[in-house]
Amino acid sequence: MRLALTIKSSIHDYAVDEVGDLAASLSADFDPAADFIIADHRVAGHFPPGLLPPERSCLIDASEEAKSYLAIGPVIQRVLEAGFQRRSTLVVIGGGVVQDIGCFIASNLMRGVRWIYYPTTLLAQCDSCIGAKSSVNIDRFKNQLGTFYPPHAVRMYFPFLDTLPQGDRLSGLGEAIKLHLIAGEAEFQNLSALMPRLEGEWSVIEQVIASSLRIKQRYIEEDEFDRGVRNLLNYGHTFAHAYESATHYAIPHGVAVTMGVASATWLSEQLEFVPAGSFAALVPVLRPFYADFLAVLRSSSPGMVLAAMKLDKKNTGAGVTFILTRGPGKMFKHSLSLETISPALPAIFHDL
Repeated sequence: MRLALTIKSSIHDYAVDEVGDLAASLSADFDPAADFIIADHRVAGHFPPGLLPPERSCLIDASEEAKSYLAIGPVIQRVLEAGFQRRSTLVVIGGGVVQDIGCFIASNLMRGVRWIYYPTTLLAQCDSCIGAKSSVNIDRFKNQLGTFYPPHAVRMYFPFLDTLPQGDRLSGLGEAIKLHLIAGEAEFQNLSALMPRLEGEWSVIEQVIASSLRIKQRYIEEDEFDRGVRNLLNYGHTFAHAYESATHYAIPHGVAVTMGVASATWLSEQLEFVPAGSFAALVPVLRPFYADFLAVLRSSSPGMVLAAMKLDKKNTGAGVTFILTRGPGKMFKHSLSLETISPALPAIFHDL
């Protein structure tokens, strides 16, 4: 069965459709006389010659520096110099960083223009491609600028996944694990049963992507602008964003999320929100996804992680805001003082 979803939005509804012929789909979506393409340079080589005309496309190095406020200005200038008009379409091809850049530009350019998204990474396909958020960095402040502006269509081309290095596959699965834990015990067990087959049977990943998107769909349609229940999708992210920042983004986002989920479970157990042994039971599932990056994390310092946590946009007062857990499907928001978190971080570093 081909993937086909319709996401409801007060801005505009949008479809997530699987495409089988990339060249045909792009030819239908992109008018070389009027539209513009923003793409990750790493996937540009996979397109037929002529499909990315240099005068109407911009190739981006998908890095945290590229999605900074200052770096986006020249990209907007390229779009305008190409003669882009309000009736034109912005076609965005890449993973989460390129999506952030494209969404931010589309939502601001001429107060909102049509855009179509082709997610190319597992993380983007199973998570970020729906939800309508853009997040942009400014100086040392991560994801402090942004908009809510959904694409007008999401084109899911699964063969992009065949081009991914192992690290990107692990990163995407981190978000899938998080979503299935949030959904509840049954969904998490279903995912756990599929995981041994993921490496050798890539067709199974399509099932995981579909399941992940349907879980997320429930939250973003109920709380489109992230003011309530959608906050729970940030499970593990307070730790994850701090780990990324403290290591200068040497840890991929999805890998950091698996570390963050493990850390949030550790903290929940210490605060007696979950029974003793919950962390030990979950770690064997999560550690294979982050084990290669433990040395990177431990080369930073708890002080650097704490400093990054202070800048987290979810904070509402003097403390740090976390999404913690009472078990699968039972996540909740909880704030803790810096004095509580600071002594816990060395123990978390050790136990991960």
